Amino acid sequence: MSKQTSIAKHVLETWGAKVQEIPTSTKDECDLLAEVDGVRLLVEEKSKLDDPREVETRRETLSRGEVHGSVLPLRHNNRISGIVRKAKDQLSSTGEEFDHDLRIMWFTGMGYQAETQHYQLMSTLYGSTRVFELDKSQMRPCYFFRNSDFFRYRDHLGGAVASYLVGDTLTMKLCLNPHSERWEQLRDSPYARHLKVGLVDPTADEVAGDAYIVDGDIDRAKEHEVLHYLEGKYGLKRLQFMDYHLASAAIVVPS
Repeated sequence: MSKQTSIAKHVLETWGAKVQEIPTSTKDECDLLAEVDGVRLLVEEKSKLDDPREVETRRETLSRGEVHGSVLPLRHNNRISGIVRKAKDQLSSTGEEFDHDLRIMWFTGMGYQAETQHYQLMSTLYGSTRVFELDKSQMRPCYFFRNSDFFRYRDHLGGAVASYLVGDTLTMKLCLNPHSERWEQLRDSPYARHLKVGLVDPTADEVAGDAYIVDGDIDRAKEHEVLHYLEGKYGLKRLQFMDYHLASAAIVVPS
């Protein structure tokens, strides 16, 4: 993301942070070093726009006066995982040269599918889905049901801001990585204090009975074994999982 249009810098400064832009070099560098109340936070900022091919398809459909519809899965996304991997590399490289306490990636979804990208990022970070018992209607989120980038990069990412921009409205969540050694430090940091409503804390959700966590040595590629593990851990029966999708439709209305 261009530093001239840095959403992360603007938000952090609004929170009272002193923000330093990291100069570019021949090495992979992250974007920002912020400090609030003596807590130094490294930030790599990423954004994702709609696929140009999808934009052109939508434009052509709308220009014919037809309805453009889409149904997109809100689960692990390979392209977003590539963005996370790149951010991890940049944070790790800069972290070797700059004193810091915490590291996060700041991701902003933009464009028509901004909200979809927001939820796909969280699913990619947490390997999450929804699970439910067949004879009960209640459905709960399950973290680390699948292989996840937060587990894969647990030594590099304490958390991530998952945000999306629609018009002038920015929606943000601070996602804590419970596999990181510094996740509690991030949870208790001055940065998290500004996002209490938008804090994603799997550990707290599990304690409250609002979510499940797969934390055993289970092959995440074998979904039936993961479900069996959850049944044993939580005393559940006939457990199933379901991935959410986001459906949208648009048409051009004459002014």
